[in-house]
Amino acid sequence: MDIRQIRYFLAIVQEGQFTKAASKLNIAQPPLSQQIKLLEKELGVELLIRKAKGIELTEAGQVFTARGEQILNLVDSTKKELSDLSRGHHGTVTIGTVSSSGVSILPKYIKEFHERYPDVTFQVFEGNTIKILDLVSKGVVNIGIVRTPFNLSNYEYIVQASNKPNDPMVVIYTDNWQFRNEKVGLADLKDIPLIIHRRYEEIIMNAFSKHNIIPNILCKGEDVRSIIAWAELGIGIAMVPKPPANIFKPKDMKMSEINSKMLETKTVVIWLKNIYLSSVVKNFIRLIRSHDST
Repeated sequence: MDIRQIRYFLAIVQEGQFTKAASKLNIAQPPLSQQIKLLEKELGVELLIRKAKGIELTEAGQVFTARGEQILNLVDSTKKELSDLSRGHHGTVTIGTVSSSGVSILPKYIKEFHERYPDVTFQVFEGNTIKILDLVSKGVVNIGIVRTPFNLSNYEYIVQASNKPNDPMVVIYTDNWQFRNEKVGLADLKDIPLIIHRRYEEIIMNAFSKHNIIPNILCKGEDVRSIIAWAELGIGIAMVPKPPANIFKPKDMKMSEINSKMLETKTVVIWLKNIYLSSVVKNFIRLIRSHDST
């Protein structure tokens, strides 16, 4: 028994006779009759009784009609599901993101994608850039949203807001410190106890070294929120990228941009080169690209 035979049988039931069914199916009547005989032989039952003015279903034929309709409906729905899956209408997108992007960037992408593809689900992992790079490399997540600098050679990527200036590094501080200018120079930070993100230690040290300054690093941390919390105690000044600072800075603390191109960063969406991506992940990446191009 195959799907074609079921379709043939149901066409006969719907039309009430072989002649009309053959015309509807665009085949000759003898081959149609032959297929029904083969179906009955395989099932070991008589499905219909041929009469001069049409056909009459046997009890077995009535059962087979109901089951045949269910089978064809299941086949059609399965084809649609697979088609939707291949076009990215179903599936799961797994995303790793730094905390600031998880608050500021990712929600708008998920909202818009959900409106287009309501049957797609998401899994989101948060962490610092190093953790997210590891998750992407191990295939735990399809896409990572991280901050530069890092080695991009293993990844395909989209630079967020590529047509806008890079994000500066900022200092966040209490009233214990005052600066004369709106933007702070590295020389202004000489001898001030600094609380920095370990992730940016190398570029921070290189920037100070270019000005022949040895910075006073009080503490190194791995979470922007903790770094700002320590600065809030008044024991030092936090140095962090501006986007997370805008999200996590307490209202009673001050923030100034650091005037140094060497300390600028960008948000980047990444995925591994030369790996299989499902249609749903490709569609999500297309949505991100469309935002970057506007």
